[in-house]
Amino acid sequence: VFYKENYKLDTIGLQELWKLWKRKVSLVKQIMSVKERFYKPTVKIKTIFLVKIIIFYLLFTNIAYADLKKNLINKLILTETLTFDFKKKIDEKEEIGNCFIKYPLLIKCNYQNNKQKTLISNGKTVAIIKKKYKKIYYYPLKSTPLFIILDKEKVLNLITNNEPSEIDLNVIEFEFIDKKTNKLKIFFDKNTLELKGWQTKDAYSNNVSFIIN
Repeated sequence: VFYKENYKLDTIGLQELWKLWKRKVSLVKQIMSVKERFYKPTVKIKTIFLVKIIIFYLLFTNIAYADLKKNLINKLILTETLTFDFKKKIDEKEEIGNCFIKYPLLIKCNYQNNKQKTLISNGKTVAIIKKKYKKIYYYPLKSTPLFIILDKEKVLNLITNNEPSEIDLNVIEFEFIDKKTNKLKIFFDKNTLELKGWQTKDAYSNNVSFIIN
């Protein structure tokens, strides 16, 4: 009899333990269900918020670029003359001097070197004068990058019909490629919108940069 009573008690104990275990499992499931219901909306909200930020950034960037181009175009339209100091670099060789530009197609640059060099464009021809050697070299303006740089209408068309090839904190860069695949990069100061210089290659494929100070 004692054995049967003990067996009954053990059976009842196991049943109670099983019920307790089921309640714990049920509670864990409820907790997990609550977490899942909370987690899914949170992820969805975060995703929507991130998408909104990206869209806003893209819209703001496009508006900023459009304003920048508009201001640059207006600045160039109002510019009739430019006076500046420059540094010209052909590969490792450097020259310095000062220039005066009058749109369209006119320029005069005096180089500060012992050759007493001067560059002049009359709108059709570029003349390089070396007073020390009493020599003058003539080139058709159309065969030089100055034919684009000194033609305000060409530069305006380039800016109007193209996006900047590069923009950093200080410089806006536009790239022009002609029919012969010659590449010309024109730089503008991002803050003042003034012409900052240009970069190309000469007839001997040397890198030529003309930087305005």
